[in-house]
Amino acid sequence: MSADDYKQDDTRLRPVPLDAYPWKRIPFPPTPEAIVKVSLLPTSKLVAPLRFFTPGAKVGKTEDAPSWSFLIEKEDEAILFDLGLREHPEHSPRKIVDGPLKEYRPLPGKGPIERLEEHDYDLSHLKLVVLSHQHFDPDQIVFYPLSGNLDTLPTPAPPILLGPNSMESIGPGYPVDPNAAWPQSWLDKYRFVELPGADAKGAWSGEIARLGPGAVHRGEGKRQWEPVGCFDRGVNWFGDGSLWLLDAPGHCPGHIMALARVTASPPSYILLGGDASHSQDLYLPVPTSPEHDLRLPLPVIDGHPQLAVDPPLATYTIGQLTRMSAEENVMVLLAHEAEAEGVVDVYPGDLGEWKAKGWKEAKERGVTDRAGARRRGPG
Repeated sequence: MSADDYKQDDTRLRPVPLDAYPWKRIPFPPTPEAIVKVSLLPTSKLVAPLRFFTPGAKVGKTEDAPSWSFLIEKEDEAILFDLGLREHPEHSPRKIVDGPLKEYRPLPGKGPIERLEEHDYDLSHLKLVVLSHQHFDPDQIVFYPLSGNLDTLPTPAPPILLGPNSMESIGPGYPVDPNAAWPQSWLDKYRFVELPGADAKGAWSGEIARLGPGAVHRGEGKRQWEPVGCFDRGVNWFGDGSLWLLDAPGHCPGHIMALARVTASPPSYILLGGDASHSQDLYLPVPTSPEHDLRLPLPVIDGHPQLAVDPPLATYTIGQLTRMSAEENVMVLLAHEAEAEGVVDVYPGDLGEWKAKGWKEAKERGVTDRAGARRRGPG
């Protein structure tokens, strides 16, 4: 076994204790009414081998993995956070067809744009698309292409925002690069903007400083990296504390999350975790003490941790999901969190009702039961 190989009990993959994370209180907004509306948009599903998500799962056991897209609305402007799985995954570039789709069986469904159109949503309100990650790494056999189908976006298409240093691992596209996961036509047609790298100090300048939507892009504030919660780098996107974009690498370079303030009194938040974790069992249950930590590590197959370009960093980022979930006024939602299906309302429903309706507790009941079974052991 080489130094790059992992065992399932590798200390590098051990869940990180919560007291290892710094904490910067989520700041109160300048005005109490500074909130956003977040709605969940279902897209296509994949029948996925469970062993890629959960260590110890039997070969051949599968689960129907959803791919969520989220509409974030601020007055008459909106952001789409992730586009889910494209409507017809089998039409993806060859890298996906010959890779993930050999292991995953797609269950095609409507994309977020089509779902919005069904409700007569005015697509002119859509000012930005944020992709939690670029969904491409040439050495990863299994990954979810959450970029959806960019060609369904309205014309003119809104800009597409990616995390730091994402573009260098995307281009050139397919078929210029036969191993690419993105079509070259997307790179030619759409406007992509990256968040600055971790070394960016002070107020940002250039296109990223002015990118809409929100008051900040009209010159009424400044964007910069600053600590928030247990994250070293977050940007107060609208400038009023209602939406933070968070640097959260590990699954792949440039992976980001979003922290949305969805109610004002009392304040409550939703953390859109993207692909930072692919299973509740990795970030839940929140441990009551270091001695009673029943979270699972990343699954390891043939010496390789799954779904993480940087496994130790991914493990740290998964722990950030746990730390945020420990806050009673924060609900985490992963991009593929199957437990949310049938629990939370879908568009045009408002995820801001999660606390009043008990959705956090409802979607976590299964993981609590599974953790209890692990504590009791066989028999």
